[in-house]
Amino acid sequence: MFCPECGGEYREGFVECADCGVPLVERLPEPEEIPDEKLVALLRTGDPNELTFAEAVLTEADIPFVKKGEGVQDLFALGRVGLGFNPITGPIVLLVSEEHAAEGARLIEESEQAELEGLEELEDEDQYDDDDEEE
Repeated sequence: MFCPECGGEYREGFVECADCGVPLVERLPEPEEIPDEKLVALLRTGDPNELTFAEAVLTEADIPFVKKGEGVQDLFALGRVGLGFNPITGPIVLLVSEEHAAEGARLIEESEQAELEGLEELEDEDQYDDDDEEE
């Protein structure tokens, strides 16, 4: 018996997954075949803020992505050092399919520009004016 949610295997006699609370099935369905798409690098960075920003933009646009190298950054030699990434493993690479590459790059660029313009507006609005204090 198997849990269709988590894939946990149970002995005969169990009817519900202890973790998921769903009814068990005799066998798991065959995994869906994933098309072999060519992935291209959309972003290479050691900056966690830049990576998170790009992930948020792609997620919002429903563009699937894969991160390469994130899990090994702290495993070898000096870790991330001052570069923001491990010099042995290199920066984290954000990969998307070829069909989504142009749109993803455009959306990230537009979002970065909008973010920068928003920061400039905030800086202009936040200027301290001495005349306001005297009134």
